[in-house]
Amino acid sequence: MIGGTGKSPMVRWIAQWGLERKSRPLIALRGYRSRDGESDEAAEHQLLMPDARIAVGANRFEMITEAIKRDPSIDMVILDDGFQHRTLARNLDLVLIDGSCPQLDGKLLPLGWLRETPQSLARAGGVIVTHASRVDRELEQRVHALHGRAVLAWCDHVWDGMEIHGGASGRDETVVEPREWLAGRRVAVWAAIGSPGAFVAQLKSCGAEIVHMESLRDHAAYGRAVVARLTLAARAAGANAIVTTRKDWVKVAPYAAVVDVPIAIARLRLNFCAGEEAFREVLEKTVAGG
Repeated sequence: MIGGTGKSPMVRWIAQWGLERKSRPLIALRGYRSRDGESDEAAEHQLLMPDARIAVGANRFEMITEAIKRDPSIDMVILDDGFQHRTLARNLDLVLIDGSCPQLDGKLLPLGWLRETPQSLARAGGVIVTHASRVDRELEQRVHALHGRAVLAWCDHVWDGMEIHGGASGRDETVVEPREWLAGRRVAVWAAIGSPGAFVAQLKSCGAEIVHMESLRDHAAYGRAVVARLTLAARAAGANAIVTTRKDWVKVAPYAAVVDVPIAIARLRLNFCAGEEAFREVLEKTVAGG
């Protein structure tokens, strides 16, 4: 079992690694703000990784046990947001640090964004820095002082294209364009994610002009009325495109017919600038029982 604070791109990267080695991974999610055992993150994972198994529920042990009963071929469990789940044994704990906002000296929730003290890094099996296009030596030293080891790997979230729905592409078609499609476009941003800063930075780096951005809480639900209201606000701001995340798109898609401008979803992948092979070796050793 692999536990950690890894979010969607890293969870899928690990699951894909497992599939490539002929394992049968199960992605286990608490499902924050889930409804009837379904959540936006689970829907996103299932859409992008149909060969992986997904389980959603607050009782991690129970849902994992039931999933394995239904499918005994499961031989690898990826526990999303599992670092704080002390009652469930793991073979490897991975902690992700956002390189664009490391703040290891921040405050604990609810006053800050940290879920545990930085000293808790000492019990992690590995630390990975995300949103990092290069190795940050200062952050490396800070992590080493707390973790007792060097950062395992450094990676960035890279947009390698945009999926365009609606607009000139037609309601029932999906057109893939290079990220340069955003250059010079006036866009409205729909992003119900915890830290939209990196998402906005990517948009700006692609040359998009952000003319409207709605304040949406993390995992916010969408409905026809909400989508219609957001569309009107986007049009009023002069937007000629809406850009959203994949996690948001799975909730917007059922109501996309009320949107009369193109909706663009970033195609996201992880790009390692250091440590990828070391990370793969740690995963292989863990899954092999070493």
